[in-house]
Amino acid sequence: MAPLKILQVCALDTTAETMLQPLLLALQNAGHDVGIACADTGASIKLAAKGFRMHDIPIERRIDWTSNWRTIREITRILKEDGYDAVHVHTPVAAALGRVAAKRAGTKHIVYTAHGFYFHEKMGRVTYQLTYSVEKWLARFATDYLLLQSEEDYQLAQRKRFKANTRLMHLGNGIDLTRFYPRPREAGAPFTFLFIGRIVEEKGILELLEAFEDVVYRHPEARLVIAGEMMASERDQTTKHLFLRRIREIPNVDYLGFVEDVPNLFQQVDAFVLPSHREGVPRSIIEAMASAKPVIATNIRGCREEVVEGKTGYLVEVRDIAKLAKRMNTLVEQPDRANEMGRNGFDRAMKHFNEADVIKRQLDLFSAM
Repeated sequence: MAPLKILQVCALDTTAETMLQPLLLALQNAGHDVGIACADTGASIKLAAKGFRMHDIPIERRIDWTSNWRTIREITRILKEDGYDAVHVHTPVAAALGRVAAKRAGTKHIVYTAHGFYFHEKMGRVTYQLTYSVEKWLARFATDYLLLQSEEDYQLAQRKRFKANTRLMHLGNGIDLTRFYPRPREAGAPFTFLFIGRIVEEKGILELLEAFEDVVYRHPEARLVIAGEMMASERDQTTKHLFLRRIREIPNVDYLGFVEDVPNLFQQVDAFVLPSHREGVPRSIIEAMASAKPVIATNIRGCREEVVEGKTGYLVEVRDIAKLAKRMNTLVEQPDRANEMGRNGFDRAMKHFNEADVIKRQLDLFSAM
């Protein structure tokens, strides 16, 4: 196997640091020369210190033709001037722009990891059809290998013939299971829920607060811990202001902002809640299961591939605040049941969600190029 020069493309350096770094390090350790093209928000210096060639490229996370075209030209220039053999793209807009740039540059290998197709069943028909058509066109004409974390996305891509089956891969998702472990909570500690995610509407954070208001009314000792960033680059800034107002009005809500030590945070709670409107295959649910915590999530792609209803947690419909509150109350009122679900989730995480397996599939792909 000849080492490759691979450019990884994503919207933000924080994505490369928190989500892609295990793969990047594995590629580097396998002898590949790895560069990263993304917007520098402060994490790039840490990635550069580990030997990655960083390319600071502002990438709008929305459709802005002037800015998008500028990004395409810049990525095209980097691919040509630095002589990259392969480009591996992530996150919806960055992935689209990166693939167009790679085609323009004549890059030999174009790989796209769909961490969750942008289109989903909760979209309006017109928006769904538009985003679906763009994804399918790019998959057919600007992608050599399409890697899908979600089993549902993989089946759809097969059924709708996005690519030949030999160019499709069900990648799955996983975490470093050695970093997470079960630890019983202290006797008498108040039942505590945890949410980890961006403070935006599509994460269901406002519905979670409404549901918890009911929980804390019925169980005044219950607590809710929220960990997540409110980034200035987010399109949705309205939710941030509503969120900040509501956490002042509802008792027993602790907002921590960004948390570095996630494994330790899971040791301080009893259950995990993720009422998202859209997900890929969320790592946070796997982290919760690996920590032996029951999970309440929405019945959407990705989440329902991880949570087994009634066994490792509960699934509720998007925006169903009453059902969400009911399931949260059930866990508070039935701690033994919650613990049993946590143990079941731990077994499931150990069996199905090992990051090492996911990385090996990608290393094997690049080795075969």
